[in-house]
Amino acid sequence: MSGESTSRRNFLRQLSCAICAGGASTLLPQLNMISSALAQTTVPGYRALVCIYFAGGNDAWNLLMPYDQARYDVYAASRSGVYNAGSNPGGLAIDRSQLTPMQISDVSGSYALHPSTINQGSIPGLRTLYTQGKLALLSNIGTLIQPITKTEYNSTPSLRPPQLYSHSDQENLWHIARTTASARGWGGQVADLVRTSNLNQLLSPCISIGGGNRFEVGASTFPYQLSSSGLSGLSGMTGTSTEGAARRGALQQLLDATYVSPYQDEYRNVFQRSRDLYNLLNSGLADGGIAASNVFNVAFPNESLSNQLKMVARMIKLSRDTSFNVQHSRQIYYVRLGGFDMHDNLMSAGTNGHANLLMRVSQAMGAFWTALGEIGAQSQVTAFTMSDFARTLSTNGNGSDHAWGSVSMVMGGAVNGGKLYGEFPDQTLNGPVSLSRGQFIPSISVDQMAATLARWMGVTSTTDLNTIFPNLPNFPTNNLGFMQS
Repeated sequence: MSGESTSRRNFLRQLSCAICAGGASTLLPQLNMISSALAQTTVPGYRALVCIYFAGGNDAWNLLMPYDQARYDVYAASRSGVYNAGSNPGGLAIDRSQLTPMQISDVSGSYALHPSTINQGSIPGLRTLYTQGKLALLSNIGTLIQPITKTEYNSTPSLRPPQLYSHSDQENLWHIARTTASARGWGGQVADLVRTSNLNQLLSPCISIGGGNRFEVGASTFPYQLSSSGLSGLSGMTGTSTEGAARRGALQQLLDATYVSPYQDEYRNVFQRSRDLYNLLNSGLADGGIAASNVFNVAFPNESLSNQLKMVARMIKLSRDTSFNVQHSRQIYYVRLGGFDMHDNLMSAGTNGHANLLMRVSQAMGAFWTALGEIGAQSQVTAFTMSDFARTLSTNGNGSDHAWGSVSMVMGGAVNGGKLYGEFPDQTLNGPVSLSRGQFIPSISVDQMAATLARWMGVTSTTDLNTIFPNLPNFPTNNLGFMQS
């Protein structure tokens, strides 16, 4: 085969991947060849991951706090005292009396979650999900090359992850779960390995409601993107106007034409497959469809994260239904909430404060959990949180700054919840595992969390896990134990 033919074939393959966002398998047969006559009402063995990304660096140590008096006193001192708008406006600690109704227990001690994460009406808050065993907390997690002590941190800079405290760099490391450059994310690479059982290969197993991201990019998988309000059609092609009809007719003529150039021919085919996929999904998401906007009884709050997670729940319902021509058994979703880079106004009681952000997170996750219950998918879906990094314990006068070790949450019916995983750190400033302002050296790595989730999705080969997560052999285990088998 000539070099020109090989290049042409590679070009067409990549063009198909990029436009359809469905990977190399978009060259498989058209939708009308996919059978919908399966006996089950939902796809058997379905599993999905939902990544909830907190952009900007969540102040995780006001999400999870020690409650026992001795450790609370250390927390309060390191956070520059209890916040009081009049007498201590620079303090970042939450008064212990406000934490009393938010207490949670673990074998390692007594803790509390932020007061704003309480139940809201019929929607369960984070504390309720934790006490019911549906939410696990990963304490002091972060980007790592290998386990590292404070002495090693100070003496051997090469053992530190690259570009610590940089938003873009640390977000990228969370997305790729490695400390060397890569164009692929760990979610996309997991999807590469588990997507073969999905019936409709035209739709990517990676679906983003939160925009473009590295996390969902694999070798043969690219994220399919839609907004929280649904799919966007071609501008000027809808309606009953004469102009719209003329445009539709002209486009159809282009699609019906025969082309000599293989580039034109494949572009036409890719475009047609994209239209087919749009028409299919839109029929399920539109009013009257099986996943219409009013399909759930639970009332999702009308805000960004809740709206994104509602669309995820609708897509999960649509994708599992054996009467609909998607029928995926493995999917990975991505949603995103910004506003966490709180150098200022961290303790504000207004809509720009941390308490409001955590309330939105709690309500969105609680509503999502309830919606999953309505469709019988709570044990088949696992949601987890990631963020650039945590923030300093000590104040900058009005907020907190970039730090390192953080807290991640994992929610689902298959989660071994009601527990903390990883060591809760000594919160003394410049203590055994912290730097001068309370930047914690992580005790568990992103790689370990991601590998545990990948195993639940079906990637159990040590070779495959070590390929996706090349630093994984540096850690004592590739399974943190927070997922049921």
